[in-house]
Amino acid sequence: MQRILHADRLTKTYSGVQSLHDVSITLESGRIYGLIGQNGAGKTTLMRLITGLAFPTSGSLELFGHTGENALQIERKRIGAMIENPGLVPHMTAAENLRLHRIMRGIPGSDVEGELLGLVGLAETGKKKAKDFSLGMKQRLGIAIALLGSPELLILDEPINGLDPLGVVEVRNLLKRLCEEQQMTILISSHNLPELYQTATDYIIIHKGEIMQTLTLAQLEERCKHHLLIRCPQPEKLASVLEMKLNTKNFKVMPDQAVKLYDYLDDKERVARVLVESGIIVTHLSSEGDSLEDYFISTIGGGQHV
Repeated sequence: MQRILHADRLTKTYSGVQSLHDVSITLESGRIYGLIGQNGAGKTTLMRLITGLAFPTSGSLELFGHTGENALQIERKRIGAMIENPGLVPHMTAAENLRLHRIMRGIPGSDVEGELLGLVGLAETGKKKAKDFSLGMKQRLGIAIALLGSPELLILDEPINGLDPLGVVEVRNLLKRLCEEQQMTILISSHNLPELYQTATDYIIIHKGEIMQTLTLAQLEERCKHHLLIRCPQPEKLASVLEMKLNTKNFKVMPDQAVKLYDYLDDKERVARVLVESGIIVTHLSSEGDSLEDYFISTIGGGQHV
């Protein structure tokens, strides 16, 4: 699989405040990467560094096997991006906006304009001006502009923001189709974690400017599997009892000191009995199964961040 992008210890400081710290990630061709993080986590800053809208304070970036600022600027022509708000001219129609961006970027052939408008569901907007578009329509037009030139790397910052449920499904299907049919690599940030769960093949969790985890969909599903959630005042003793008396190492101590036990799912009573007999005061014992939101919250350090 071809390496499309590699960031090595990217750091970005604005006015003495560090927005990104030692960020290292690798993107490979034909995959959809979901960039997950709260507002202010550094998602947009990372996207701006990749696209050349900002420059790192330290660290290095490789695009399509090339490094060095001159080479990166050339390789960035292979990137399509919509970061923050789409750059639309309010008094122009969808077709006029798309034509303006095509001409500015020196992309030949007007046929592509109609194709892209059809692709994002804006073929019937006619003479309606962008200033009169709904937020969802503006997002769709921004995606169409990003797709000009058939990019090999597509970067979308909150692309489903403002879309109705049908629009969300249409954009999801479009991204999957671009990835599968054109082997396009897609980096997408979103607050809609259930939607990312249905779209992305890989996940990058960023928190306070640092990468907390990178994992594939298969790894995420493994980690979100069903478990017994146990809370007690002595998590270290609990871990010892699970190993010594229940003969399992298939558990995880979470950042908030809760313990997830992946064995004995159908024998909760036995677990409770053994813990009580071992002198452990159980304050909580329940059957659980993580959602992506649960996993994200536990990864960045528990409920205090919500």
